Amino acid sequence: MKTPELLDRIASSTGCPPAVAADQLDQLVTNLVAKLRRGKRVIIPGLGTIRPAKVEPK
Repeated sequence: MKTPELLDRIASSTGCPPAVAADQLDQLVTNLVAKLRRGKRVIIPGLGTIRPAKVEPK
């Protein structure tokens, strides 16, 4: 699913305008990335767990 499709689905299921759906998605992704950068795992019910990658410094 691409971003426009996801935004349409969020907007239609919540009844909010597409611009608000875009803001919600942006906040979600920003928070997920921030948590992963802090070394925390992210649990998404129905999808799974995302763990931060262990990257060796160069």
